[in-house]
Amino acid sequence: MNYTKAKLFNVALKNLRISVNIQNVNQTDKNTNVLNEFYDCAKEQVLKDFDWNFACAYRELGLTGNIPQNPKFLYEYDYPNDCLFARELIGYSDNKQIEFEVASNISGAKVINTNITPAILRYTRLVDNEIYFTSEFSMALCWYLAFLAAPSITGNRSIQNDCLSIYSSMLAKAKSINASEGFINNDTPCSWFDVR
Repeated sequence: MNYTKAKLFNVALKNLRISVNIQNVNQTDKNTNVLNEFYDCAKEQVLKDFDWNFACAYRELGLTGNIPQNPKFLYEYDYPNDCLFARELIGYSDNKQIEFEVASNISGAKVINTNITPAILRYTRLVDNEIYFTSEFSMALCWYLAFLAAPSITGNRSIQNDCLSIYSSMLAKAKSINASEGFINNDTPCSWFDVR
């Protein structure tokens, strides 16, 4: 199913127990204005809350040429423009988890500090086109959007709490569905096993 912003808004309104539909996201009624106000924030938060397959991206990072301010690290990399949440740093040599931090450099730019070079970042990217949203993500987004909009649209804290609770359960369900797609073997042989 293809999702549009208007469809997502209408599902969020149904979650708030409001039966009036939005025909166009550029309408100037109160409900549409409130949903437009919270939409980008809700979408970014739901993308950050889980490592969604459809929003997963990899990028070899570029060195900034600066020395990290944190003396614990040797290299400073540019933070990708489309990155919402840095998940994992991958090196070319082995399967070990690589330590890194997201920080600001001396000029205030967001950077990634680590001790390996080169480095590939696995991250959640910003997805702006609703056509790429999965049904699990869309349903979770509608519940979170309803949670944010509830005080302004309904003024009912009980409905707001229900929306947050259902969002949490929708997120848990989406995680199990998302996790069953694909397989990566992260097992590395143990040195004690080789000795036998």
